[in-house]
Order: sequence, then C-alpha cells, then structure tokens
Amino acid sequence: MTMSPMDDFLYHLHKYMEYTTEMRSSFEHLTEREQQIIKEASPMSQGPEELSKHAYEWHDALYATLQKK
Repeated sequence: MTMSPMDDFLYHLHKYMEYTTEMRSSFEHLTEREQQIIKEASPMSQGPEELSKHAYEWHDALYATLQKK
C-alpha cells in the first residue's frame, strides 16, 4: 500500500523528531567548548536542543491541525 504524500511527510517529520532527540542526547555529552563550536557552525547559531524543541512543536501543531479537519 502506498502512503499519501501527507502520510509520507508525517513519517519523515516523526523520524526528524527522533534524530534531533538523538543529536541532543549526544550533544549533552560534549564539552562546553565542543558545544560552542557546534552552535557557532549552525546556520542559526542554535544547538540540537532548539532543533529538537522545534521539531516537537511542528509535529504537535501539524497533528492538531489535521485532527481539526
């Protein structure tokens, strides 16, 4: 059975949440200097904790919107 384009997107968004959570976990074990290097290299000067937070917010908002339809 083929997924609809929306189901495919939701699948990948869920995977993105998982990956950002794993990155955040790895990030927490780095030294402060290593964390700073990562944040400085980020296009928006953010670490994985912000990415993870945004991924969860995006996921929750999208599901809430889709349930209203």
